[in-house]
Amino acid sequence: MSTDFSTINKAIVVASHPRSGTHLTIDLLRKQFDICAAKKRLGAPLDRLYLALEALTAPNQPLAEKTALEILQKTSRPLIKTHADVNLSHLTSDFSNWQRWLQSKGDYIYVFRDGRDVICSLHLFMQSYDPTTRCSLSEFIRQQVGKKSRIKIWAEHVNQWLSQPNIYPLRFEDIIGNPSETLDKLGHFLQIQPRYIQPILPKPHKGLWQGRIARLTQTQPESSAILGYYGGQKAEKWNQSFTIKDRHFFHQEAGDLLLKLGYEASDSWITS
Repeated sequence: MSTDFSTINKAIVVASHPRSGTHLTIDLLRKQFDICAAKKRLGAPLDRLYLALEALTAPNQPLAEKTALEILQKTSRPLIKTHADVNLSHLTSDFSNWQRWLQSKGDYIYVFRDGRDVICSLHLFMQSYDPTTRCSLSEFIRQQVGKKSRIKIWAEHVNQWLSQPNIYPLRFEDIIGNPSETLDKLGHFLQIQPRYIQPILPKPHKGLWQGRIARLTQTQPESSAILGYYGGQKAEKWNQSFTIKDRHFFHQEAGDLLLKLGYEASDSWITS
């Protein structure tokens, strides 16, 4: 039996590689565009404010399709989050109707960030649930996943998405550095008038407990961010933590993409 999407309006899909500014973008859209501002029940998970697409096919406790459709029906322009590949290939035959619907009816925003910062943030985040990542940053960037380094996986994800037509590319650093201009451009792309609430950017949670309290006591918390914490650490800074060998390795795996995206003007960063 096919899923009925007839009561659901055109979705806004926010795609990215993990730790690239996904939730900042989702929360910006929720704050500044009325028709994206979903509400949730008190105590309900923060991901009831948007649809986390991978939850449909999660190996443990997958999100019920009925619940997913209810999330999409909460707003005139529902928000969908994904870290999947551009073909949404994780949507198996059981969800091929979702794949067809999303590919034919959706506005796509792809958020990207300097891969060196992504890797540092990902290293800290993964330590909270994957013991194999509780190693040095140098070891982490060289770990193989499907015979590819984490750096290569980042580069391929970004290149794959940005090579597609009709994708709106959104640079994380532009959101932070020039939020007003970013909001103007998003409004133009989506053909929606922003609210221009000041400050433009949503306020992030200051810690885990603030996020938990907001989940329990608010129907429209300002932030839906998933914070990266492990053992009281903070994410390392690549320019302080990368050794010369690490820099060479990153350049080998993804140096051309740093140049393409404008994060570097040459390869002089390797030895500077």
